[in-house]
Amino acid sequence: MAQLGMQIMSMIEEKIKREDARHRNANERSWELNSALIRCETAHELSAFSENFVSKEEETLDKLVLETVLSPDMYKKNVDDIIAMIEGGSKLHPRAPRIGGLVSKLEDYARYKAFRHFLSEEKLLSPNAPCFVTTENGIPRNVLTDEEYLAGACIGLCHDLAKYGVTRASNALDDELTVPFIKKARDTVSLILEELLQFDFRNGPLRRKYDSTKYALKTLETILYELSVAGSVGGHKSLLGGEHGADDDGGGPLKKMKIADDDKMESDENDPVEVATATAMSSGIPSKEISAIRERMDHRDKLREKLIKTCRDGQKAAKQSIFAMHRGDAKRAATLLKECEDCVTNDLLPILKEEPTLRFGSFACVLEEYVEGKLFYAWLYGDDVDGENHGTAKGEPQRAVGKILLPDEIPLKISTDDYLGGLGDLTGEIGRFAVARGTARDKESVKLCLDSNRAVQLTIKMLGKLPRGMQKKVSMVNKSVEKLERVLYEQSLMEMTGRKHFASSVEERPGFDNHDEKGVEY
Repeated sequence: MAQLGMQIMSMIEEKIKREDARHRNANERSWELNSALIRCETAHELSAFSENFVSKEEETLDKLVLETVLSPDMYKKNVDDIIAMIEGGSKLHPRAPRIGGLVSKLEDYARYKAFRHFLSEEKLLSPNAPCFVTTENGIPRNVLTDEEYLAGACIGLCHDLAKYGVTRASNALDDELTVPFIKKARDTVSLILEELLQFDFRNGPLRRKYDSTKYALKTLETILYELSVAGSVGGHKSLLGGEHGADDDGGGPLKKMKIADDDKMESDENDPVEVATATAMSSGIPSKEISAIRERMDHRDKLREKLIKTCRDGQKAAKQSIFAMHRGDAKRAATLLKECEDCVTNDLLPILKEEPTLRFGSFACVLEEYVEGKLFYAWLYGDDVDGENHGTAKGEPQRAVGKILLPDEIPLKISTDDYLGGLGDLTGEIGRFAVARGTARDKESVKLCLDSNRAVQLTIKMLGKLPRGMQKKVSMVNKSVEKLERVLYEQSLMEMTGRKHFASSVEERPGFDNHDEKGVEY
């Protein structure tokens, strides 16, 4: 068993080290992007820098962003190669999930580009703008995902305009263009909010960012109102923006649209959506592109719902196979594991090929449950694929084989996290089996269970650095070994005394209780 633990460790340790190195490189790249963004922003804010210097800093930033987007090492590797890469080539999937903080940095990049574009053009930067599109192997590829564009170029821009509006308003007396600019900013933020209102954001970071956008609009409207009051009281016509004040233009574009709609429509002939789209286009909002983003996100939400529902079937089959093994029904267990494999291969993987970000969450839980079932099956029955040669008439399993599958012996393509998660859960199932065999006074089987769990414990300890989320598994493995040592000790006492029952008075060590992580008592 110790040799098996060394073999598993040697296969996994190198993968964990490579993955850890990639995360470190991605974190360093995040710092580089952050530094480049700060330099560009500072170069614009300080007039001491020449246009040539600013241009060079922006070129450096753009180059760094493109290197990040086109580098396979900046994406999560526990997405299967068949999913993360487009079939038939080395081109990255456009929806491959990025590592760590790279998402937020690309959102900041979109925010910076959108803000500089608005200052020069007073328009919202399109998601198909040249700075947001590159080529890979001669094929156009978007630099940003839909979510990054919305969070950065739309929502982030709204907050930047609100912040800039306060700064600009401080010099309103010396700059006659201040009030018109803030009105334009107010109109743009209002139209962005109207576009985002058409989205059905689910609970998450993007939804929370969207909820904060209304405060940016409120800030700009408050600035216009206060400038109007100050201009009226102080007699400064430049702050009034017209005969009736800074906001005498009839309000924002949404209010204007409603007034025009009331004037032109006495029936329901005009489509409000078409009116809103026409207004947005005339105000510099790429409504067509944003509508396309909304349609794609709606489609991805449907894929997510479909995957979650299908994952229930796969996870249920894997879990029921474990129950069947505890009942000694090897044939039923093998059938259920095959059902889980078919569910993943035929129903779930096609969804992930279209939307790789769904690899985590429900799908990962299915794979972890499947790995647990597959490991427990091999530990009980060895290479008996169909379960025809195991299980007794009474439904009790025969003495376990004690084989632990290596990662590359699992039929489905799994990640290191999936394997280690299933391996940790395996110790809980072995513990339940040990209690059943202990009740039947099968000391040899109890010893095999303890040796197996110790091998798993040793493997995890030797790995040293573990993937995130494994700490609970480590605690469960340690607890399982502690319990089996106690069971084996009591078996030895019964053997020495010749009694049918012998409850030890040795207390468990502090920090351990009578339940495993899933709340099942041994």
